[in-house]
Amino acid sequence: MKKLLAIAAGLMLIGTTAFAQSFGAGYVNSIQKYNNKSTAANGFYAGFGYTAEILPGLSLNPGIYYEFITAPEQSIHFGKLASFSGKSTEHYVNVPLQLSYAIAFSPSFKLFLYGGPTANIGIASTTKVAGTILGYSDGEIINNYEDKDYSRFDIMLGGGIGAEIAEKVRITAGYDFGMLNRLKNTDDVMKRNRLTAGAAFIF
Repeated sequence: MKKLLAIAAGLMLIGTTAFAQSFGAGYVNSIQKYNNKSTAANGFYAGFGYTAEILPGLSLNPGIYYEFITAPEQSIHFGKLASFSGKSTEHYVNVPLQLSYAIAFSPSFKLFLYGGPTANIGIASTTKVAGTILGYSDGEIINNYEDKDYSRFDIMLGGGIGAEIAEKVRITAGYDFGMLNRLKNTDDVMKRNRLTAGAAFIF
């Protein structure tokens, strides 16, 4: 992980004249698969990216992005006797190191494909739980990373398609597959995939 971060940071610090820089943000739909069950969460991402052309049409695209996702509240009711609910939120830093290939249809319009790995690093993960029994209510916020069996780190592999307009705006949509099991010291399997769609302003 340290090597990947060092490579991305080094590429960002190389003379800016070789780079197209961008600030992007967009929507995230996260699918977490635990054994044979799937749960969905939604959120957003935002951050900075760089495009360095290696060959005509072929570019290297490092970057660094913040990602926030939250799952809908889950509730269980036992008639009027008791009820329980929980809601999770997660914060990540993503460091993509991807390649893209663009085809220019005019001086002001390009279509491109992109793909490659992204280091996905968990910053914070909490679950807010609440319960009511016979009219008495209580709740707490659980730090999920206090459980040493829940890993902060994942490598996502994916790609997508995009369009660049007037060398000022970039629109993308893509899908990433989590390659690592987020659970340690257990036979259970938890992996996370995500769909992203957003826009970036090039400067």
